[in-house]
Amino acid sequence: MKHIAFLIFFTVFFGIFLLGSWFVYSKGLQALHQTHYKTAFVWVFWGLTLSFILGQFLERGTPTQIGQIITYVGSFWLAILWYLFIFVLIISLLKITNHWFHYIPNTWVNTYFTGKNLFFGVSAITLLLVLYGHINAIMPRVVNIDINIDKQGVQKNIKIALVTDIHMGYIIGSRRVLKLVKLINAQNVDLVLFGGDLVDHNPLPVIKNNMGKYFNNLNPPLGKFAVTGNHEFIGKPDVSINYLSQFGIRYIRDTVIDVNGIILLAGRDDKDKKRFTGNARMPINLLLKNIDKSKPIILIDHQPVEFDSVAKNGVDLMVSGHTHKGQFWPFGIITKKVFELDWGLIKKGNTHFYVSSGYGTWGPPVRIGNRPEIVILNLKLN
Repeated sequence: MKHIAFLIFFTVFFGIFLLGSWFVYSKGLQALHQTHYKTAFVWVFWGLTLSFILGQFLERGTPTQIGQIITYVGSFWLAILWYLFIFVLIISLLKITNHWFHYIPNTWVNTYFTGKNLFFGVSAITLLLVLYGHINAIMPRVVNIDINIDKQGVQKNIKIALVTDIHMGYIIGSRRVLKLVKLINAQNVDLVLFGGDLVDHNPLPVIKNNMGKYFNNLNPPLGKFAVTGNHEFIGKPDVSINYLSQFGIRYIRDTVIDVNGIILLAGRDDKDKKRFTGNARMPINLLLKNIDKSKPIILIDHQPVEFDSVAKNGVDLMVSGHTHKGQFWPFGIITKKVFELDWGLIKKGNTHFYVSSGYGTWGPPVRIGNRPEIVILNLKLN
């Protein structure tokens, strides 16, 4: 089942990727017609396109230095190609509509909107946009959220760091993980929650570079806990979990843990578990069936789903990630339509829901239209 799902995904994904690539390539070739840049464009364009395709296969195998370089270059090319596609599409539509309605002066068309000028103008704007997106992606912000829970608590104030979607691997490496740990430690939190997708499907680069060792420097008094995300199941979940568990991270997998009598932590396996393993995760009503609901209950679920069922089962706070808030524009419009909440805080009944935009990135280390974040949840109890 898992292999069939991969085959379908890769066939569709690479089909769309190659069609989009050909569209951009053909327009670029047309723009550089009768210039001496044409040959260089052909080699550079298809070389970068091949780097992305090759990188997708190399990053799923045994880690190598050359594989990491190819994957890194290819991932940036995907972001560049996406915005080239958008700009080229807009220009093509403008040309078609101008042919019928003539709203762009002919002097502009002949002077400024020549193929060569458009090619270098669009290329420069795209590169600057992706550079901005990369800088934005590696500069996370710390977001403070105050949440009042109407329950008695042994500890009246609980400070929690929520981190989702790190995606450790070829792209998100040791430097980013070390930065994360330093930022969390600066907040002096009581508890750390990892909301899934700690690993970007292939755990081998994480293990090879021993990225988990940095989590040894996280020692919140109430512990550090994690749930699985869809990317753990895309890769080798048992390998990822066993490795990171060595560094004090406790995975909560369809169970509930009483944390020092202060709170109950419920953790769910990712909802895509059945698609990759054939085994469904535990329903929320069974997970919370025989627990003491007089205590504060926090649920960690990687994907922000089943809000109504969660609210009906007495959860005080559910935290999620997964969406990346679209990661780069305009995908945020899609995540907003697909999910009831793709980022931020809402309340349904007595249940608070927070969805994080995540710390890392999937694919290109680029974020446009959103910020990476570490969330500090300040829980106040009666």
